[in-house]
Amino acid sequence: MHGKISALTANAADDAEPCAAHGVPANVCVRCEPARAARFRAANDWCAPHDVPESQCLTCHPDLSFEPLPALGADADIASLDADAVGDDLGRAAVDGKVTVVDVWAVWCVPCRKTLVTLHTLLREDPALAVRKIELPSWDHAFAGQHLGATVALPMLVVFDAGGVEVGRVQGHDPAALRALLGRAAPRGGE
Repeated sequence: MHGKISALTANAADDAEPCAAHGVPANVCVRCEPARAARFRAANDWCAPHDVPESQCLTCHPDLSFEPLPALGADADIASLDADAVGDDLGRAAVDGKVTVVDVWAVWCVPCRKTLVTLHTLLREDPALAVRKIELPSWDHAFAGQHLGATVALPMLVVFDAGGVEVGRVQGHDPAALRALLGRAAPRGGE
């Protein structure tokens, strides 16, 4: 029986060296420190067939990524918003005067971690960019019904131009499509 992927491993990846033997963050590696298993089991983050946390099971989830996030400058404009607070107008998340990427993600979404690495890279390249992250608690949450419609893959990225007009959306981890939308959203010389 499989459990759910919790944030216990991914959150540790930001500040940890990788475990050379097992490819997960060393500070939460259950294979190296079996006593850590209780914490993961309590969160239902457990892959019984492989006797490791689901969030560390590279057999079931070979695309799990524990790549450290690129460091951000002090001027990076990234913030988390509450899904309930956004309400029925996703445009409320857009930052006035800035191209904004709204990142709808979930703890259990493997591609979301890879996309966060991409977003950090983009923020390093363009400090005028704003990123607003909205965690989706579940597909049954009211936010999903209001904003995700035909979305079949997370993350769902919504790009707004500096005037707050939606330019487009990207589903899943697709850095090329995201960069293309950002190119369309960016102000051009003389405009």
